[in-house]
Amino acid sequence: MNPVISVVLPTYNRAGLLQRALGSIVCQTYPHWEALVVDNHSSDDTDEIVDGCNDNRIRLLKVHNHGVIALSRNLGIRAASGEYIAFLDS
Repeated sequence: MNPVISVVLPTYNRAGLLQRALGSIVCQTYPHWEALVVDNHSSDDTDEIVDGCNDNRIRLLKVHNHGVIALSRNLGIRAASGEYIAFLDS
């Protein structure tokens, strides 16, 4: 089943808060979602946090947004397969 809601989550070097943000999504009772973490090539543990979620509804995308967060959001929107888009900042 395709997700109904796509959560686009831009991030950069915020691994600790990213873990909390992803946890808030995973704990939802509604199961038909996907989370697209759009990382601006962080130098912290961002990749490990996403991999550690061990949930195939969570995908990691990489982008060089050059400080323009709209580029990250737009990449997430293009990659989304849900009917609705929600934004969550890390």
